[in-house]
Amino acid sequence: MDFFKETLVRLKAESPSYFKKIRLFADWLTATGLGLVGVPAAIEQVAPQIDFDLSFLMKIASYFILAGIVIKVFGKLPVSDPEVLK
Repeated sequence: MDFFKETLVRLKAESPSYFKKIRLFADWLTATGLGLVGVPAAIEQVAPQIDFDLSFLMKIASYFILAGIVIKVFGKLPVSDPEVLK
């Protein structure tokens, strides 16, 4: 089977329950990262006179977002019924 066709079949097929839980964790991870992106702007609104260097927070947030996206994609690829791939 062609690589792209198999990938599309896998993405449309039903996943095992374990991998559904992994995808939920990936959603949580991505949402946490997106929430951390807004923290520097919120702190600037609350305390504009204090100068914070929150570049480390943006780096952590970007890692969370990237990890969540990668885990989400790889959590979707396993299928519960191998007959779907034939």
